[in-house]
Amino acid sequence: MVPLLTASLATLTALACGNSTTRALAPPRSSSRPAISSDPTVLTVAQRARDAALTPTAAAVVDAYPNEGGRITTLVAAFAKDKKRFLFGSTRSGVGQLYVADPAHPSESARALTTGPQRAAWGAFTHDDKYVLFTRDEGAGEDWRIYRIGLDGSNLVDLTPGPEMHREEPVLPRDVPDTMFYVQTSSSSQLVVQSISGGAPVIMYTDPATISADDVTADGTRVLLERFNSASDTVLLEVDTRGSKTATRVYPPEGTKARITWATYSHDGRVAFVATDEGKEMTAMLAVDVATKAVTARYAIDVPKSASVAGMRVSPTGDRLALLVDAGNHREIRILDARSLTFERAVATPLGVANIGPFTSDGKSFPYWIATAEKPADLYLADAATGESVALRDDQRPGLDALPPLAVSIESAKAIDGLSIPLNVYLPKGDSRAPPSKLPTIVAFHGGPSSSSAVRWSIFTRFFTAQGYAVVEPNIRGSTGFGRAYQMADNREKRAEALSDVKTVNAWVKAQPWCDANRVIAFGASYGGYLSLMAITRQPSLWRAAVDISGMVDLTTFMERTGRTIRAVLIEEFGDPEKDALLLKEFSPSRDFDKIVAPLFVYAGQNDPRVPRSESDQIVVALRQRGVPVEYMVAPDEGTSVEKRGNKIALLTRVMRFLDDHVK
Repeated sequence: MVPLLTASLATLTALACGNSTTRALAPPRSSSRPAISSDPTVLTVAQRARDAALTPTAAAVVDAYPNEGGRITTLVAAFAKDKKRFLFGSTRSGVGQLYVADPAHPSESARALTTGPQRAAWGAFTHDDKYVLFTRDEGAGEDWRIYRIGLDGSNLVDLTPGPEMHREEPVLPRDVPDTMFYVQTSSSSQLVVQSISGGAPVIMYTDPATISADDVTADGTRVLLERFNSASDTVLLEVDTRGSKTATRVYPPEGTKARITWATYSHDGRVAFVATDEGKEMTAMLAVDVATKAVTARYAIDVPKSASVAGMRVSPTGDRLALLVDAGNHREIRILDARSLTFERAVATPLGVANIGPFTSDGKSFPYWIATAEKPADLYLADAATGESVALRDDQRPGLDALPPLAVSIESAKAIDGLSIPLNVYLPKGDSRAPPSKLPTIVAFHGGPSSSSAVRWSIFTRFFTAQGYAVVEPNIRGSTGFGRAYQMADNREKRAEALSDVKTVNAWVKAQPWCDANRVIAFGASYGGYLSLMAITRQPSLWRAAVDISGMVDLTTFMERTGRTIRAVLIEEFGDPEKDALLLKEFSPSRDFDKIVAPLFVYAGQNDPRVPRSESDQIVVALRQRGVPVEYMVAPDEGTSVEKRGNKIALLTRVMRFLDDHVK
């Protein structure tokens, strides 16, 4: 699943990061409302010189590349059948590309399979190991095409040369290696079957709602689909590709609602493994007989009870299931008996964010990556029988050694209604300045809305702490991994309670002995950017400055121009644009532009299909008219995320210089 408005891996509303089947996103809706435009800030010679002085540290952080495909792909590592090669994603070249490496020699250089200025995201070996399939878009606009390439990097073929549209990652039937199924979205969602060796796509099934292909049986005769009605209402369907090509409901039973975060077939295709909250507070793993729809086994995620499932992988031998558990501020990997759904063992990982890949062909092991606060994502191979791990890569990142160490902790603040708000706190360890000084503090809100901030590698956190800032990541109400009720506690009118949490976090931060209460900054991307803007419009006296990265400014114009999938899902979060116009206006930063006094840094990707650049333009125009300090950066070759090395470095250095001017 791809995050909707987040940089993190999560479930449907987060469509997070990352990291779960890629969800198709329809093109933005057209709008008769004229867009407000604003030019990016032109930097002075002096500003460029100051940015250049910050570049070595920023480059050290950015060049400590993660060995993972990014937040918009399920790729972790995919093994060839002989286990002598594996495929993985990495940003070591400056933009996400695919690489092939030998697991027996983790310190040897990986071979680039894809190259060029455009990112490659998902990838997989075909089941006969003849080719690698991968997805690529232009300008990070998320109009994905599916490509085929030889294992030696030759004979690149675009398998989807038709019109640009949103295509998700294909699912590949194990015993029909020349066939792929995928969902494409234009005015409707379509399940497509296509030959990998060549041939036109054939539409198998059409749905007016948003659907996603979760899995396919080994013989390619049945496909599992998810239909998204809302963040709390997901339906698992099965399409028989041989017969009527209609969709049959698998789960939940007709007349009931539940949230599904992942689904896949058992090895023999008789059972659908479904991760769901069952319409209740606690998440469970269900084994559902696809013929009778009966639940034949159940595993409750009861430690912690608030956690959800962020991914699962089934062994090709049918005996084990690897489970990725999202506990909000961290992730855990567990191994279950696939026949009884009983717990066998956990994979020991440090505090951080993990993701799991498909089992090797013999069913004995599966890959995963883990990212911690001080180390970017790296790849490991877990033994399914023992839970022991070995490193798949031993890449050197010398720039990390020059960065100061971090002190990391998980704290909590008490909301006004008694809820406990989890907080990740990152402090530069061993501040050598004399005399000891209190730190300017960045409060970094996550995207989503339904997502969470886990302790993990973040170029922003690592860079800002290296510059002497403290960073706090609050998981205010609305965050995932802390229970269904907590996740839904910010919907519609309850957005006011979420904004109260923002105020509570501000007070908690200012009460800490390491914080300079006069230098607290609101920071966030996408929905996190929206929260930063709400903070400086509704709580203007509490925040010294703010950073808005692709945040929503006017919920009405945002809902008009964003993709159809995002619009449909966020109606439950924000309200229906037609029926709830006053509600959307009430909780839009644009209502209170005149109250902003804090200096603001704004970033936008020119090709962003989720939060269009026009949102950022609105607030820049408004603040320039009022003379409030604002700096505006627009990346012409980026979409929702910041993918290119040069853009990452520029964003880090420009934000830091801006904050130094207005905070330090």
